[in-house]
Amino acid sequence: MNRLFTTIINSLRSILYMFKQARVDQRTASFIVHNRKVWKDYANDKAESEILLEVGAMHSAIIAYSYLGNILSKKYNAKIKAYVLMKQGRVERYLSPSVKVFKSFNTQEILYLRLTQPQLKERDRLFNEVYPTLKTKKDVENLQVEGLWIGDLVYDSYLKDYMVPTVDINDSNFHESLRHSLGIYVFWRDYFDSHDVKAVNVSHCVYNNAIILRLAIQRGIAAYQINATHAYYLTEKNLWAYDDFYYFPEEFCKLSPEEQRSGLLEAEKRLARRFAGEVGVDMSYSTKSAYVRKGNCRVLQKSLRLKVFVALHCFFDSPHSYGVNLFPDFFEWLTFLGEISEKTDYDWYLKTHPDYRSGNVEIIEGFIRKYPKFTLLPSDTSHHQIIEDGIEFALTVYGTIGFEYAVLGVPVINASLCNPHIAYNFNIHPRTVEEYENILMNLHNQKMDIDVNEVYEYYYLGFINNTENWLFNDYRAFLDEIGGYMNQFTPLAYSIFLREFSEQKNERIIRSLNSFIESKDYCFRNKHASP
Repeated sequence: MNRLFTTIINSLRSILYMFKQARVDQRTASFIVHNRKVWKDYANDKAESEILLEVGAMHSAIIAYSYLGNILSKKYNAKIKAYVLMKQGRVERYLSPSVKVFKSFNTQEILYLRLTQPQLKERDRLFNEVYPTLKTKKDVENLQVEGLWIGDLVYDSYLKDYMVPTVDINDSNFHESLRHSLGIYVFWRDYFDSHDVKAVNVSHCVYNNAIILRLAIQRGIAAYQINATHAYYLTEKNLWAYDDFYYFPEEFCKLSPEEQRSGLLEAEKRLARRFAGEVGVDMSYSTKSAYVRKGNCRVLQKSLRLKVFVALHCFFDSPHSYGVNLFPDFFEWLTFLGEISEKTDYDWYLKTHPDYRSGNVEIIEGFIRKYPKFTLLPSDTSHHQIIEDGIEFALTVYGTIGFEYAVLGVPVINASLCNPHIAYNFNIHPRTVEEYENILMNLHNQKMDIDVNEVYEYYYLGFINNTENWLFNDYRAFLDEIGGYMNQFTPLAYSIFLREFSEQKNERIIRSLNSFIESKDYCFRNKHASP
């Protein structure tokens, strides 16, 4: 009897919690009313064609989805459908505030990725076909299924979901993860075969989120990633968002001489603020500065040996964010450096970012036990102190120290041809693992002259000359008002947007997005923005 009573109480608590989570707060309710009014003339529920939007968790981005979805609906004479990647119970499907918000801007249906029995069999058939071909981590990275490359997506999803630093092909969790990825592939392959999809929008161009994106591109379907600050049109040439750095030099040349001069000056000022220890300068997600004032004590040992600093990445955070690197993941890269350390007489130092995720340090400590020439510096160590103590080279895969250390006069060697600084010569960019090894083994012979104006040019194009205010009047002021980057994942974003809303602004946003969509340009830039 007591067990039955406990079960009933726990069930009631679960139901109450679910209804509490599903409650639509006043900010969300106001946004729903707003959408029904603004988008009422865009409804296209009788159309046969479809626009697919991923249901995301970032409320500021959902505002952007409402614009993109309705503009594409009108362009293609198509109805809007949204889809959820995560599994949800039947009650949650109908009670979720996100469902209600999406329906308020003309979303006709919410899709959930449930495989039929034949699809489950097809998923398992594909697993039995591809798994035996995976002998190495590179095999996983290069995996294609029926001619579609999804290996990098499979790779990163496994690392993220199981919080592991590298792929273990024999791990039962990897088997489950691969099956799950293949199931997503089968679902969308079959869906595209049976529905007239005109366009898709994804929240990310990495992880399993991007399987639908790759399938859409393969079939000539318009594919986008949009949020509150950026919009991208993805193609076979440009599979990832945020890769516009390849085009920075040519974009800078298009600017007037006056804007070029003022842009370089503004970049210099912004970087000076960052190096003065100001938190969040052009990095709205950051909560701590890596450039606090240097201390009174050395952090590097005194020696005549060459000193190398390795700026670590989060092992679980999508190594393939920009494309394929020299190494399939950050742990493989670090292990390679460990082996190099055994062959060299350098002083080696490691440091995580001040905002590092839990789980990383344990992996690093195990690495240092295996490769004792490395010293782990405290995560709050100032880069100013590291440089003051005589660091001579810095290593990263594609991190921000590529431009930060370059400005401060320290040569940086990237382990990726997809790094954001690849279009410039202020870093060293080895093209192969063999070239990378040769450079590392002969650091004493490496000489480079850093043109700091190249860094300022990169910084201006990447962090200043952008479209981050296309949706909010002042995106950074918006983040300050709501209390930081993470709070745009809450309905606070709706309330600020509604306060700033006007018919004139609404028309400007629509004109700007239309201009971008019709251009078929890769990246939404200032030239698309309507006055």
